[in-house]
Amino acid sequence: MGVRVSLCSAVAHELGALPGVALGVGPLAAAAAATRFLLETRPEAVVFVGSAGAYPSGPQVGSVVVSGALGLASTAVALGLGYQPQAPAVLSSDDGLIAASALPFARVLTVSAITTDAALMARFAPEWEVEHMEAYAVAFACAEAGVPFAAILGIANRVGPGAHAEWLRNHAAVEASARGSAEGMLCRL
Repeated sequence: MGVRVSLCSAVAHELGALPGVALGVGPLAAAAAATRFLLETRPEAVVFVGSAGAYPSGPQVGSVVVSGALGLASTAVALGLGYQPQAPAVLSSDDGLIAASALPFARVLTVSAITTDAALMARFAPEWEVEHMEAYAVAFACAEAGVPFAAILGIANRVGPGAHAEWLRNHAAVEASARGSAEGMLCRL
């Protein structure tokens, strides 16, 4: 295929020795940095590499997935404490990047804070398989720029009250697996 793919992550350790750029933690930082990154580098495609949490029906801890559908949620809306006059549209990852990843795809929800409440997790779980804090923001910036996007995410934890402790135990291993999957994807492109 010969596509010039640029890699990015939230923080540098997720990329390890892979060439790429860390965009920052959270949707706001990621969206702003991704926009700047797209304008400065003009990539032909973007692949985000990182770790994520899985909802109960999602992939197993230790697995690696590629984003399929990407959504953005407000906890205030999910809890019935607010409304959005125009909810953000669900985005789709690029089919070519999904195919080149050779990974199972997952429905990825971006939230502004890691979900630790079981009741809130139960509100998101029926529609989404994976929770991640930056994927939608980067996907949105790429969509606005007409640049194909996909996220390769290692599943470090289950979403909910024990998420942080489980992430601490598993993130290094799943980030290494996600990097390996990204390298494999680049070889197939």
